[in-house]
Amino acid sequence: MTFGEDAGRARTGSLPRALAAFRGLAISLASLAGRQNNAAAYGHDRNHPGDALREVGAGPSPEDEIS
Repeated sequence: MTFGEDAGRARTGSLPRALAAFRGLAISLASLAGRQNNAAAYGHDRNHPGDALREVGAGPSPEDEIS
């Protein structure tokens, strides 16, 4: 329950399916980046979104970030 699925209120329409797709995408990207532990990867990326974006080639380089 890394993503807090049981606490969600999305129960009708297409939203549950869309959220499941995004969850699957996040897990797949973590796996492709070589992450072994999904919960640890999610915790790190939640606190450091720039790292997650860099892993997929979409974020700024470390030199561009403000300290």
